[in-house]
Amino acid sequence: MADHAILELLLTYAIPRKDVNELAHRLLNTFGSLTGVLEADPLRLADEEGVGERTALFLHSLYDLHRRLTLESVGSVNGAARLETPESACRYAVALGMSDRYETLRIICLDANMKVIHAEALQVGSLSHVSFEPRRVIETAMTHKARYLILTHNHPSGILVPSEEDIASAKMIAEVGSKLEIDVRDQLILSRNAAYSYQYDRVFLYSTPAVCNVMSMEEYNNTIYTRFSKEKRS
Repeated sequence: MADHAILELLLTYAIPRKDVNELAHRLLNTFGSLTGVLEADPLRLADEEGVGERTALFLHSLYDLHRRLTLESVGSVNGAARLETPESACRYAVALGMSDRYETLRIICLDANMKVIHAEALQVGSLSHVSFEPRRVIETAMTHKARYLILTHNHPSGILVPSEEDIASAKMIAEVGSKLEIDVRDQLILSRNAAYSYQYDRVFLYSTPAVCNVMSMEEYNNTIYTRFSKEKRS
């Protein structure tokens, strides 16, 4: 099914007995894609003519459901995620930060068996920057008795290339962690459906929550450019 057909079907559940074809097309044009509609701020979405608060909350709840199911897909039977591979770690991190609209620094604390014991957003910044406090990172790790750490922050622009500041911060926290016998297993830069790993110097791109393509940064940039060119032509 095309995006407009899926969105039209969803809208019929929130707005019964009404032709919502035109509304579906208009929302896709306004927010850029089906994902853009579902992840939009409910208040912003509710302001669109023909939508309203009830429909906006219904659509946004579907995105939240998708996020929860994706997180559960990397969990064990009891729901505790075990991040033993870079693919599972990146998938978990991408799902965790799905709804972040601004640069957000997150910490994922792991025990000796690579099981998640704590995850939280430490700092929310702007569209292009988030402050980095090594002391707070280490304090959080020690409070939860973490053996391993994974740090993540997103780039709302979708550009995964680490900045000079990103590189300096990554080096600093790795050095501080090693002195305290806390292994910073990886530091990730996230976009909507991809993660760049400092540890492996690779991009993990998820076409679906279960399908991961591992590539170099150059290959990733070429993939994004090709996709953008196709969308522009269509």
